[in-house]
Amino acid sequence: MAVCYYHKDRPGIGVCVRCRVVICAACCTRVDGINHCHACLKKLGTGSEERRAGPNLGPLVAVLLSGVGYLILCGLFSLTAGLLAP
Repeated sequence: MAVCYYHKDRPGIGVCVRCRVVICAACCTRVDGINHCHACLKKLGTGSEERRAGPNLGPLVAVLLSGVGYLILCGLFSLTAGLLAP
């Protein structure tokens, strides 16, 4: 049986999703149904976790996907208009 990483005398009931250590009931905090240990929660709370480097490409990707969708939609309309014309 697995034991808690922080308390060697207690049985482990879960695994921290962030650092993957076995934790006991006293160390386990569930957030949205996901196990976290107290050390990882502390890191999350202080914001000391590393952030991804690089630009935020979300808006650019959204605009590009919208443009591609528009072109596809226009192409479909032009094809159906030509096929359905008398």
